[in-house]
Amino acid sequence: MEFTCDKSDLYQGVQSVEKIVGSRSTLPIIGNILVEAMKGGVKLSANNLEIGMEVIIKARVETEGSVLLPAKTFSGLVAKLPETNVSLKESEKGTVRISYKQSSFNINSLKPDEFPLLPKIKDPKVIEIDSDVFAEMIKQTIFAVSMSEDRYVLNGVLMEFGKSGLSSDQSNVRLVSTDGYRLAKRGDKIAGALPEQTSVIVPAKALLELLRAIQSQPKGELKIELGGEQIAFRYKNYLIVSRLIQGQFPDYKKVIPKGSESRVTVDKEALLESAERAAVIAASSANIVRLEVKGDKMYLLASAPEVGSVSEVIEADVKGSDKTQIAFNVRLIVDALKVISSDKVIIELSGPLSAGIIRPAGGENYTYIVMPIRTAETSA
Repeated sequence: MEFTCDKSDLYQGVQSVEKIVGSRSTLPIIGNILVEAMKGGVKLSANNLEIGMEVIIKARVETEGSVLLPAKTFSGLVAKLPETNVSLKESEKGTVRISYKQSSFNINSLKPDEFPLLPKIKDPKVIEIDSDVFAEMIKQTIFAVSMSEDRYVLNGVLMEFGKSGLSSDQSNVRLVSTDGYRLAKRGDKIAGALPEQTSVIVPAKALLELLRAIQSQPKGELKIELGGEQIAFRYKNYLIVSRLIQGQFPDYKKVIPKGSESRVTVDKEALLESAERAAVIAASSANIVRLEVKGDKMYLLASAPEVGSVSEVIEADVKGSDKTQIAFNVRLIVDALKVISSDKVIIELSGPLSAGIIRPAGGENYTYIVMPIRTAETSA
């Protein structure tokens, strides 16, 4: 095996697949990156047996071949290389010589015979979607995935195709995530053939790596391949294959409130800035912030006996009841506001013990639901 490529291309490819490498596995071989020199370029692969990734980079290939290189060492060295052309050449002694300018170093390699190849999905259902649209869908839902391993299905994002069943939702593809304290749902209506009423749970890690791939090369067509137990994402020079999470995702439709007593429209940036300031005080009191609606204003209130208190006032357009108060974890509010792109947001409230809803004004394709916190003030 021998090839020459640009350091930046090599670095981007190695950095991408290195994130997939299993660090806590009892199978040492998956701690390596598979490097394959082919006619069309160089393929870099990693596989932790749950998620696998392939990235093809541009290269001038002198001799085809493949080797395994230790991921941590290979990634660390490539990151420190100067911005220049880099050559990799396999020797008969089982090492790979990496040369640049007048310098070089050698890395011990392994034969790739026992490296687990990425599985191929048989007879997949194929969906094509604009990558930028899907990237936004991921960003608006992935942060609400549960980090706890107690309920494994909540470690993934529900991906649905077909009719929603909700009268206000005209989407035909949806992503839904929840950690039990909040729920994020983003839908869109895409053209083309779609599988009828299909739903799968995709590990958050797979979607996060896909998001990074799209962000590194925006604007393109994303191809999704669905199988019985696996899902594959093909995007430009990336291929990501992941096992699906098996289990029953909660019926999120039962969580979405049917109506609200108050409908408050506010400037998104004003609310976000106020919430982030209130969070400084609230951090010393379990992140609790009280939200009060009085007349045409919204108040964000927080206090911590050992720190101080804060009262933020935001101009608001209020429909329905103009006297409402409720307490939330302010971090959950900030998370949602950061991924909403509209200038204004609508907050729907129905009393101190009912879930609140945040939506972008003028767009029903995103719904964020956050559970309230019972406090002495809101229970009064």
